Amino acid sequence: MRKFTRRVAVAAVAATAALGFSAASAAATSAATWTVTPGGSFSANAANPTLSVPNADLFCDASDASGSLKTGSGNAGAGIGSIDSLTFSGCSLAGISFDVTVSSPLSINAESVDSADPDRVVGSISGVTASISDPDGLCTASFAGPGGADATVTGYFDNSTHQLVINGGNLEATSANCLGLINTGDSATFNAAYDTDPAQTITAD
Repeated sequence: MRKFTRRVAVAAVAATAALGFSAASAAATSAATWTVTPGGSFSANAANPTLSVPNADLFCDASDASGSLKTGSGNAGAGIGSIDSLTFSGCSLAGISFDVTVSSPLSINAESVDSADPDRVVGSISGVTASISDPDGLCTASFAGPGGADATVTGYFDNSTHQLVINGGNLEATSANCLGLINTGDSATFNAAYDTDPAQTITAD
């Protein structure tokens, strides 16, 4: 989180328009079961993930994930995988280091094939809650879904790049004490592209 800058309303609208597993799903083809290759345990890394709220952008240098995917064919899309650890590093806000904590395990869900790009599997990651804080307690905020329920972030898995891309969902600030830059009820958008290792492929049966 290298910068923490005030946003005008136009920038907030632009951030909201960037959402995406949900925007793609309107033009997607549903699949009953899925094949995962190779599946099993995986790790993943994203460079420069961001969290955007109407008044601010929060930046990190990197995020690392580890978990597992089902293997072979005939797998249901719901719970096709899990993320058992999700960490963030190099996070700062207005030059101040920040800690980011995210709940685990999280569920990876495959929902449909994007009819506009057959390499993309539209889906979601569910069970998300998160919090941020600086060492001096000048800015703290918690994030979940509406009403404090676990949130779902949305995006797609790209078989051509073997990346899990997150760019939408229903995250919002459920509590905030952050100099008015993050306010309770603010919608939040998480953006990240995770490279999987070993490289994974998810296709409709």
